[in-house]
Amino acid sequence: MNSLSWLRYFEANRQNFIAPDWEAPFALTIAQRACLARSLSHFQLGESGGGSHLFAKAGQEDEIYRAALRLFVAEEAEHARLLEGLVIRFGGRLIKRHWTHLLFRAARRALGLNFEIQVLLIAELVGTAYYRTLARRARDPILDQVCARILTDEARHVAFHLDRLREIHAALLPAERSAWSLQFQLLFTAALLVAWIDHRDALGAICTRRAEFYSEARKECIAFLDSLAASDDAARDRRPIGPPLADGEKALPHALA
Repeated sequence: MNSLSWLRYFEANRQNFIAPDWEAPFALTIAQRACLARSLSHFQLGESGGGSHLFAKAGQEDEIYRAALRLFVAEEAEHARLLEGLVIRFGGRLIKRHWTHLLFRAARRALGLNFEIQVLLIAELVGTAYYRTLARRARDPILDQVCARILTDEARHVAFHLDRLREIHAALLPAERSAWSLQFQLLFTAALLVAWIDHRDALGAICTRRAEFYSEARKECIAFLDSLAASDDAARDRRPIGPPLADGEKALPHALA
């Protein structure tokens, strides 16, 4: 994992924070705004954590990775700020506790750093589907700006976590990789169900059916798993087959090696 490149990316991205015009005219009904405000307040709570538990687990990691991880958490805090503005814009109120947040926090803290990164990654994948659906269906000018900003960041966050998981997978046997992929998909499916139960009223208010939301989220998960599998294949193909060649000796065709 190239932690230094990620650190530089996060440092540069700090200059791109946006300041929406919160007083812009509304394009949604009062009922839609109320449903979205409740839904967005739940995401805002999830994005507002300080990351202390995550940093404690990362204490044994290299200093550059820890610095990049802190900037990643800072970007999540920026998302919380933007979501807070949307909740207020739509006439809602912020919350301090919710059952989905408690469930998510318990899952993150269940095991070590790598499992917590995995839970965060699943949240990013489901969140990406949520924000993409809002951007396509809700069509509020400020909501569009916030969703566009968050979606840009989330794509890089998934890539950041993927880069770490590549290193972990490189040391796994094929059967271990299959087992990891299975448990990841099970956790993702559970998280997707929880997200639908929690946000179906808001998604329904903007005419989004469960099948549409599930399809969007599943595409994100499949793309991630395909990228991870491609990394595994590339790493395998780079391994030399057989002993080093003597000077002047020709390699056999790959199919015969």
